Amino acid sequence: MSVAVAVAAATLNALKQFSSCEIADALLKLGQRPWGGYIPDIEMWSPRYCDGDTRIVGPAFTVKMVERSNTTAPSPPEHFADAAPENSVMVISAPKDVKGACWGGLMSARAKAKNVKGVVIDGRVRDLREHRSMEYPVFAKSHSTLPQNAFVRPSELQVPITMSTSPVVVTPGDIIVADLDGVICIPVNLVEDVVQSCTKYVAIDDKCMEALQQGYGVKETFAKYRGT
Repeated sequence: MSVAVAVAAATLNALKQFSSCEIADALLKLGQRPWGGYIPDIEMWSPRYCDGDTRIVGPAFTVKMVERSNTTAPSPPEHFADAAPENSVMVISAPKDVKGACWGGLMSARAKAKNVKGVVIDGRVRDLREHRSMEYPVFAKSHSTLPQNAFVRPSELQVPITMSTSPVVVTPGDIIVADLDGVICIPVNLVEDVVQSCTKYVAIDDKCMEALQQGYGVKETFAKYRGT
């Protein structure tokens, strides 16, 4: 089992003021190419579908799922929803194209009681009404009516997982930011640099926004504030 590196609470709080788009920009500037930490095709399904101010920020607690028929892969010593620590973000990888859900309403109830910040699923979710009634943050590729245990099962906890739609590898303890625009994985060794970059360039973009709203052109505005 991998050991996660702790990130200071003050640093996590600083990240909360920046959107996933701003963080992706920072990661690209820091050389995280070609994806800038972005995990594509995963959208917010709860508390509302792609709507609202929900933003979750926290260290990744990773769960690797395998096909139910796979009898050779290991099994975790405890249920993954019980194992996730307070203030973490659950990140679940599932085999590609599985039609059953990896997460349901009962799991959100347990995770919310443990103060897990939310769940990011490289797969499907079900029981949307239950998640939304709890206002629990759920990000997933899609949804389903089918249960997890008929198709997949948890295999390993707190191991690096590769997401199916990108080359991004989520390592336990990497910082996950998920909001209306999408999901970003920040390598833990770059978190401080991301905060510094976001602070600098968001201030520049704020000046650009003000100028554009006042009627100035894009070219002259970018030349003045961005130097491009």
